[in-house]
Amino acid sequence: MLRHLSILLFTLLLGSTAQAGQLRFVTEDFPPFTYAARDDPKQAAGPLVEVVAATCARMGYDCPIELLPWRRALIEAENGDADGIFTVIQSPEREARFHITRMLVKSKYSLYVRESSPFVYHRPQDMANRTIGVYGPSGTSYVLSQTLQQVPGVTVHLTPDNRRLLKMLDSGRFGEDGIVVANQDVAWYLIDEERLPGVREAGELGEVAYGIGLSRASVDAAQFQRFSDALDQLIEDGTIPAILRRHRLEPAW
Repeated sequence: MLRHLSILLFTLLLGSTAQAGQLRFVTEDFPPFTYAARDDPKQAAGPLVEVVAATCARMGYDCPIELLPWRRALIEAENGDADGIFTVIQSPEREARFHITRMLVKSKYSLYVRESSPFVYHRPQDMANRTIGVYGPSGTSYVLSQTLQQVPGVTVHLTPDNRRLLKMLDSGRFGEDGIVVANQDVAWYLIDEERLPGVREAGELGEVAYGIGLSRASVDAAQFQRFSDALDQLIEDGTIPAILRRHRLEPAW
């Protein structure tokens, strides 16, 4: 009887340890921050993937990372089916669902138009009475919605794919006066990769920074703190700064 009880306790302890030592992450195709590996389209790659992998290694955790369409990734992370998600911005909506790490990389939101358009952006009112395409629902679409609160006559078109969004702009789907709002690093990466010389930048909307979110539905405060502490250690010892330098990204700290 005692032998069976000991085996049962050992099995339960082993299962608990295995569960505590794993965090499942989801991310999206969001180059140059995250993208599909060249040799395996199902495998996530990129600087933020390397940051998460290094942090989990420091913790001694096993952290599978799955590349998914953003809407599906967000739903899984919000529900706790995935333990973490990246990249995320700091916003009331995200903070309600996720423990969010310190911001790791800095970038900008910019406006893009067709090469033939004379449009130049200076202030939010310049976007009045236009059709604006934006990747979303996302941090980009959230920031745009805040910017447009006092701007009349705007039609916003949400598209769940940055590649498709820029191709739609290039082909004239948003009209001659159409605008796309996108992350600057992502847009220039995709304009080059997809060969879209008919798209140009028309001005900057503002700065943005990205971090990593851990689901409040599946990760408690103590586990998040352990992840955050490991992340801080890797910043202090130069591991994460080296990753960002190698990928030519600007740190947010």
